[in-house]
Amino acid sequence: MEQTKKPEQGRNQMVLGEGNYFSLDCYETQLNNNVLVVGASGCGKTRSVVTPNLLQATGSYIISDPKGVLYRQYGKMLERRGYKVRKLDFTNPADSCRYNFFRYIRTEQDILKTAYMLVYGEDRSTVRSDPYWEQSSVVAASAVISYLMEQGQDQQNLGKFLELIIRMHRAEALEEKVSPIERRFMAAGSFTRRQYAKFRVAPARTRNCTLATILSKVGMYDSEALKQMMNRDETHIGSVGNEKTALFVVVSDTDRSMDRLANLFFTQAMNELCRIADAREGQFRLPVDVRFILDDFATNVVLFDFPRMISSIRSRGISVMLMIQAESQLMNTYGKDGSTIIANCDSYLYMGGNDLETAEQVARRCGLPLERILYMPVGTSWLFRRGQNPRACRNIRLEEYEQNLTHRRKHVRGRSR
Repeated sequence: MEQTKKPEQGRNQMVLGEGNYFSLDCYETQLNNNVLVVGASGCGKTRSVVTPNLLQATGSYIISDPKGVLYRQYGKMLERRGYKVRKLDFTNPADSCRYNFFRYIRTEQDILKTAYMLVYGEDRSTVRSDPYWEQSSVVAASAVISYLMEQGQDQQNLGKFLELIIRMHRAEALEEKVSPIERRFMAAGSFTRRQYAKFRVAPARTRNCTLATILSKVGMYDSEALKQMMNRDETHIGSVGNEKTALFVVVSDTDRSMDRLANLFFTQAMNELCRIADAREGQFRLPVDVRFILDDFATNVVLFDFPRMISSIRSRGISVMLMIQAESQLMNTYGKDGSTIIANCDSYLYMGGNDLETAEQVARRCGLPLERILYMPVGTSWLFRRGQNPRACRNIRLEEYEQNLTHRRKHVRGRSR
């Protein structure tokens, strides 16, 4: 049984409620650091869980910040504590560091994955009953991405991708037997040629419809501010695992138009950090642990192939803290794999809500009547840690927690003198 400890500056801790502070050393606890936080809107997930863990300033963070509030309130504090702080803002591209997804494409599989995410995005419910158009769009988009990867770096950005799709669409409308663009593709590398040849199998009108489908998915990104933001890369994902960094990702929780690009970033970030960890011979772990704090997970934030990744990130020094409103959100987005995500979170914090299915699952875990869970007092939670009995706890009171943390840090600085 782990002993609860009061938070102290420099301690490697996870904060999950009043009096519930746990070591982040997986070898000590023999648990992973993945946390699933479930609670209705307004129950305090950000103030009582996200913010206290951010204030611990332990390791690096990649944070979903739907309203940009966390960056404004705590960015300067983290800088004072020695962090490199960056903001990737999809709601206001002019006030953002730059991100170029081409910089994190290294293999043919990366090309296919990127094309898939740009076409399908996060919401599979929009896919038509006949998946042909989406599938053929992935093939065409992968040919375009592969072609641009063979060009100079000045050609590898979102603007050039959109430009080439539009030019292909116009060329197909002319119904030329062999267009200048087709000659360029067929003179390219083998993977580009193969993908383009698959696209060319269809009749001209079908190819035109395929390109129109791609434009319907990504045409909304054809703005100068967004293309400027994505023409080079300043996120430096690799450095997040090498030095203490806080990377805030701002994406609107009301306007869903930028979700594809934001989710592409989160997916590339996790894949890149895993790649860097795997390349460290003899260690296979990042020099600095990285925690993904993902608010509105499974609605605003959806990672490609995440159920597989969450099973293997612990050994690489990567963990996730996922905030959802009900377990059904995971099932709606990830299907049966939603259960895999839950099973791979050794800490589960239930903060209350009116979703009956989730309450029933929590009641079964607690061995309590359903009414006890449905009518639990506001400001309290149920905490589950693998290998331990469930425990009821009070939520962190943020103002009090900040005051206590500041007092302890002053005390530590005084003793060090």
